Amino acid sequence: MAVDYDLVVVGNNTAARWAAIAAKARSVRVALIAVAPDPIPHHLLLRQWAQTQSHPDIALIEWVKAITMKLQASRSPAKLASLGIEQIDGIAQFSKKPQFQVQVQNRVLRSRRYLLCLDADLPPPPMPGLPQWLSPADVLLRLDDPDHPLASPVLIVGDGPKAITLSQALGRLGYTVNLLSPHAHILPGEDAEAAFRVQAHLEADHVNIHTHRQIKAVTPSSTNPYQVATDQGRLIAESLVWAAEPTSAMINPNQVTVNLRHTSQGLWVNHKLQTSHPQIYACGSVLGGYTLTDIAHYEATVAVNNALGPKQSIDYATLPWVISSIPELARVGLTESQAQQTSRPFQILYHYYQQTEKGQLQDETGWCKVLVQTNGQILGAHVVGVGAAEIIHLVAVAMQKHCSISELAGLTSFGSSYGSIMGEIAQQWCHKQGKKWFAT
Repeated sequence: MAVDYDLVVVGNNTAARWAAIAAKARSVRVALIAVAPDPIPHHLLLRQWAQTQSHPDIALIEWVKAITMKLQASRSPAKLASLGIEQIDGIAQFSKKPQFQVQVQNRVLRSRRYLLCLDADLPPPPMPGLPQWLSPADVLLRLDDPDHPLASPVLIVGDGPKAITLSQALGRLGYTVNLLSPHAHILPGEDAEAAFRVQAHLEADHVNIHTHRQIKAVTPSSTNPYQVATDQGRLIAESLVWAAEPTSAMINPNQVTVNLRHTSQGLWVNHKLQTSHPQIYACGSVLGGYTLTDIAHYEATVAVNNALGPKQSIDYATLPWVISSIPELARVGLTESQAQQTSRPFQILYHYYQQTEKGQLQDETGWCKVLVQTNGQILGAHVVGVGAAEIIHLVAVAMQKHCSISELAGLTSFGSSYGSIMGEIAQQWCHKQGKKWFAT
């Protein structure tokens, strides 16, 4: 039977528009079903606000509206229409008869392939009878609400990117913040040394971090709104914020109805990002893991390529991403514990911003850690500091090109960039191996 499109993208995140535009660049027929309004990164807006307090003449809510309007203008249906992409808003309902198709509003769309670009919802608090839990979006609104202000101390549950960014921003704004994590350290999916360095920055910004903590009960108090009982004692809170990352991501049935296989982490896909239905591909944190634009856009690019052309496998080993702490944490490749599990011999190389002229002049305290095999191949890198994203991008490109770390030794000649840190690390490795290097 005839089809209307080559690819129908179904999404609730910015990666959906990214995918639709990437597909249209191939001169194919594309439609986008927006199953939810554009997500607003409230925790990132709050981070930015905490860093721009030099503008007291503008109210927070007005500033948020201005930024939101800019974001919405760049993602508008009109902009997509100018590219030849139709956007339809509504719930996407897949069906198999008379052929595999998707219905939205009163329309039926038939396509050769479908791509789900979906981010997982934040999991609900374990105590649903307490409506007082705030979301990251609620926190931003409460900061500028004279009738229902955000009260301190604030207790935030979570140890992923959203919780980290949110708690640090509130600490910088003068709030007393208690951050609860059930793990040994925050950001349990990251390299432990990198996570502890981020933790130190949070503590310097007046965030009290409580690890190995599980909430047992939350009860009202006669002197404070809440007493929070944990397995290691009690905490007092005026405001409760739930910012835990999903541990088991599921497709929201209020946005998309489709019968697909799931795992304990999230929606199942193969190494080509193809779901259990051969016509449907998927990307985003609904697969499990962080809700980060860096990851979702890479997955969307691979999924579009596989849906429309020759197949390629997803390669997370060389995918860089950034966590928006202050300063930021950027990483690519394996953590130290992951590298140890491979049984491959490797060395760990460190370098500090204060060992560079630029770091000394700007009084920056950044840190870089690189894992290198004995043959010079880079297994992973982790940076905490200003410009971490730019440094890690250099490493990611080198890993994608299968370059030996010795090929980065010449970067030291560009001392005006923090990227020269990678040159210093490369020279360090060459010296340890007794190898000569030459600036290029």
